[in-house]
Amino acid sequence: MRRVAALSDQTKIAGVSAICLMGLIIVLKNVVHVSPEVLSRDVILLIPAYFFFGWFPSVYNRRMKKSKLDRPLFWSLVILALTFGIITVYAA
Repeated sequence: MRRVAALSDQTKIAGVSAICLMGLIIVLKNVVHVSPEVLSRDVILLIPAYFFFGWFPSVYNRRMKKSKLDRPLFWSLVILALTFGIITVYAA
């Protein structure tokens, strides 16, 4: 039986970040009905935020001792909270 290689923590966090960014764009466009001009302008500003949350945990974890903050679940929840926060701002 072949064993599939496990994903690294950084890959998991980057995947959650990418899925949340794509989901955010779909929700803002189709559910909240944000105009394409505003959406394209603001997505350019949001991409660095999602990139930061995909990149920062790997840098943070190298410098700190093992803690609850070095788990991909924690960073995935931070990214989800960011996504829902942004949707809430646009929906208001």
